[in-house]
Amino acid sequence: MKLFSKLLMLLIGLVMISCNFTEQMTMNEDGSGRLSVNFDASELMGMAGEMGGGDEDGEKEKVDSIIDFKEFIQENKDSIMSLPAKERDEIMAMENFKMRMLIDEEEGVMKFNIFSDFKDVSEANNINDGFNSLDGFMNPQGDKSQQQPKNDESVKVSYTFENNVFKRDAYIVDAEKYQVQIDSMKSMEMFFSSSSYKLEYTFPRKIKSTNRESATFSNDGKTLYYSVGFMDYMKDPDLMDIEVVLED
Repeated sequence: MKLFSKLLMLLIGLVMISCNFTEQMTMNEDGSGRLSVNFDASELMGMAGEMGGGDEDGEKEKVDSIIDFKEFIQENKDSIMSLPAKERDEIMAMENFKMRMLIDEEEGVMKFNIFSDFKDVSEANNINDGFNSLDGFMNPQGDKSQQQPKNDESVKVSYTFENNVFKRDAYIVDAEKYQVQIDSMKSMEMFFSSSSYKLEYTFPRKIKSTNRESATFSNDGKTLYYSVGFMDYMKDPDLMDIEVVLED
């Protein structure tokens, strides 16, 4: 499946410059749940066509599959363990993740969903480490000079849930690396102008209050929606800091 492999390479190269990102979290009463990052790259289908994708008989490619990174790591354990420590750690960071790829060339659809389940929300900390290790997972021997600056080197995200209060806190851990990342993105700022980063959090009980006045809620009051411009978030991670108080 030529288009399949080409789209994987396209995903790797554009993982940081795709259009719209949605970070979703669903929490259960016992504190377990799922955290996922979704991005819609359907507009890039045209680019894939220009790369010569599709079968020679003109049949349009359709893909709907799930990659289990743990299975991949197990199957390639020997070669992964022989890698330098940094590259090996980047791949191992994906161990508890899965990725669903939904591609329909005829309909112009290309969507990706990277997700991981957790028993406690604290396990969701550093999901960005795993997300940004996607390039290392797919192509551990690839050209590192072509990779985008990694957000996990300069920014971390922490999730907590205590006493009916949920908090998401993004914070800069390396100011110098963070500035290099922002500077490297300036040339693409026009491309990012219409891109967004959205939060969609569903809780087991109704939401009593939140610190974000522009946030909206589902009809049952259990799901919060909040969105900012992608470049705005890149320049100021605090824009996505959020506190949610649930009803007793």
